[in-house]
Amino acid sequence: MAFRSEILIKLDKKGRALLPAAFRDELPSDDRGAFVLYHSPNVPGVVNGNSRAGFDGMLDRLRAEALGPKGSLKVALDDEAFDPAGYLSASARTIPLEPDGRFTMPAEFAQVLEIEDGVMLVGKGDKFQLWNPKRWQARRDADRAKMEAFVRGLTGGDA
Repeated sequence: MAFRSEILIKLDKKGRALLPAAFRDELPSDDRGAFVLYHSPNVPGVVNGNSRAGFDGMLDRLRAEALGPKGSLKVALDDEAFDPAGYLSASARTIPLEPDGRFTMPAEFAQVLEIEDGVMLVGKGDKFQLWNPKRWQARRDADRAKMEAFVRGLTGGDA
């Protein structure tokens, strides 16, 4: 699974958008009827998306990394324990896909994205993101400068 590309997707009058075939095709074949959207944990105004299996796998890795091997037991028994996976899961929504790939954008995500008539869908490999198009352009420009600096810093290994 590798979500690639950046695509401006428009919302219709009913608040529905089309998840492009290139993104739907990256969902596991036995799990193409829905996907998961969740708020970015560290970038305000960004909504992340993933397959249901990809999201659940991420939660498992996060819980193991953050809490260690006995962490899940601690979270199960201690209602005061901070569980980063539980935090992400609480605001996540399973989004059903219509047969043609359309989905309804939940109001809570549309508000965070400040949607006017469309959002930028950005592939990030193992997940995808939804951005306000203007914010995405600014982020993309900043990332381009970082990529240029990174490439300039690469060495051929022949030193």
